[in-house]
Amino acid sequence: MLEKTVFVEEICGGMQVDAPFVVDAAELREKRGGKYIQLAISDRTGQGVCKVWGTPDQNAEQIETLCREIRVGEAYRIQGYAKVFNGTCEVNVNDGIASLATPVAGDSIDPSLFVHAPADDESVRRGLGRMAAKIEDPGIYTLVSRVMNTTEGFFEVPAAKRRHHAYIGGLAEHTLETAEIALGLAGSVNRVEMDTDVLLAGALLHDIGKASCFRRQGFSFVALPEYTLVGHTALGAAALLRHSAGVDPSRFAHLLHIVMAHHGPHGEVKPRTPEAWTVHFADNAGASLRSVCDDVADLAPGEERYQGTRCREPVYRF
Repeated sequence: MLEKTVFVEEICGGMQVDAPFVVDAAELREKRGGKYIQLAISDRTGQGVCKVWGTPDQNAEQIETLCREIRVGEAYRIQGYAKVFNGTCEVNVNDGIASLATPVAGDSIDPSLFVHAPADDESVRRGLGRMAAKIEDPGIYTLVSRVMNTTEGFFEVPAAKRRHHAYIGGLAEHTLETAEIALGLAGSVNRVEMDTDVLLAGALLHDIGKASCFRRQGFSFVALPEYTLVGHTALGAAALLRHSAGVDPSRFAHLLHIVMAHHGPHGEVKPRTPEAWTVHFADNAGASLRSVCDDVADLAPGEERYQGTRCREPVYRF
């Protein structure tokens, strides 16, 4: 059994690191005169950053080959030293690059130490059921319940590859937060009439296509080509079209519009109704706040970070 002596939450500048971690992402990046690999690593305590520089005798082609062979979702022995760069503590790997050639054997580690799943699954499930129960139209309620409960992976996959809710159960947690924020927004603006049934349905199903964009691999999930080649809004709309029976056509068309337009002014379809704008704002608020909160979580009072690893903006903790 390979001992887990260091956890992500314990890593700090100046520390020598030699322990297994799950690799959640591996990205090849350019440096002066060559290339390096940036890894997103995790264990049950959280997520961190690792930069694999390699040794002076390794060329860019060798680094690129290694990057392609790293199996995202598997655990690897990370050997290096930690330092703080732009306010972010990251592990730097040089000679330890040899350990990244092969994943750690699954029977040599304790799986319970490597699954990063901070969301409370049971609480999220109850919350989603509570929000769906607020829908009064029987046809819309049936559609929402059926889609959420029969879509494989909805309660397990992450909501994104890196930025927000990028952990097991993240999609369901983000969906609940979006619905709660959307309902709050709808009730906070004076002299506004909204179709709250369609609003809630749109919030609860806005990211349903993401369930088809990930597959389980090792201790984590990896994004499928559909994530970028098709996009989760189109996949979500296709899923809803299979369950349109029993819903008023006009309200179903409105629901489709909300799903297709939830990226707001940056999406291919722009929001054109108060309900669509509300879901967009709620989605963006939930994602942005999760990113900022996660970026400040490991900061000490009075500490700042030039650029958050998730929100990509300066963050500070009072």
